[in-house]
Amino acid sequence: MHRLYTRSPIAKIMWGILSSLVGIIVLLMVLVSENPRMEAQTLNWEGRSIENGAKLFADNCATCHGPNGQGLLGRAPGLNSYYFFTETGRIKDVGWVGTLEDYVLLTIAAGRPSKTESQWPEVMPTWDGKFGGPMRGDQVVDLTAYVMNWEASALAQTPDEDPFQPFDDVILPAEFQNTAYLLLSEEEQAAALEEYRARNIRSPQEIWQSEACFACHNLEVNQVDYAGQNGPNFADLHERADSRVAGMTAEEYVYESIVSPRAFVVETYEEVGQMPENFAEKLSEDEIQALVAWLLDPDREVTEEE
Repeated sequence: MHRLYTRSPIAKIMWGILSSLVGIIVLLMVLVSENPRMEAQTLNWEGRSIENGAKLFADNCATCHGPNGQGLLGRAPGLNSYYFFTETGRIKDVGWVGTLEDYVLLTIAAGRPSKTESQWPEVMPTWDGKFGGPMRGDQVVDLTAYVMNWEASALAQTPDEDPFQPFDDVILPAEFQNTAYLLLSEEEQAAALEEYRARNIRSPQEIWQSEACFACHNLEVNQVDYAGQNGPNFADLHERADSRVAGMTAEEYVYESIVSPRAFVVETYEEVGQMPENFAEKLSEDEIQALVAWLLDPDREVTEEE
């Protein structure tokens, strides 16, 4: 050991510098290789998650959504679908403002138990244990990863290959919930919708019923603004509408209330559920104008269903 010892201060300094340089080089090599190593490990864990999700899907979901996630006709919608994955498709129809991955995760975790009346024969069940389902949280994450794994192949589908089945309870009419429509230009989409609405104009009574306006408004009871009501009554709307907002006629006020409900809110109803803000998209201009006139008509005809 005495041969490794040196009394020379210069030699000691040189050995110290050399050792430091070696340490720095080793550290730099570790840093350079760390990101690729971590990326490889991340891909490894993601792969395991997708594999776990594939088994969970086969055991629990394939009976409704099909073995390849492309749905079963009349039973459950397709998930391995262009329309489902594109940002102008399914999540736009339901008004979802987050990512599709979050939407899938929430749907798996909490299900759709509130939708007791659905076009599908079975309600989407709750799967996450914290909501009463049979799965752990990590299993829900794995199942989500497996569904999201279809994105690349789904977005490569042609209109004829896309298995998406339209939903009844969204803004876009069923005949436009398909890849062919999404691939049209904005001008072509607008023209197609306008032509559709011209062929499918609903009466005010039909709109009142189908859009469930009666759930918040009453056509037969005079207006009394008090807490606990969902919305103003309309029996005497023709007497009150022109006094709600200074400078606005009754027709202008009712029209604005339909297409832009947050522009003015009667004070009593500020804390209750707000009017939907998508009627300008769901109704044609002719339908809105007819609805305004009908609501302001003291002699309007009301069907027994309403």
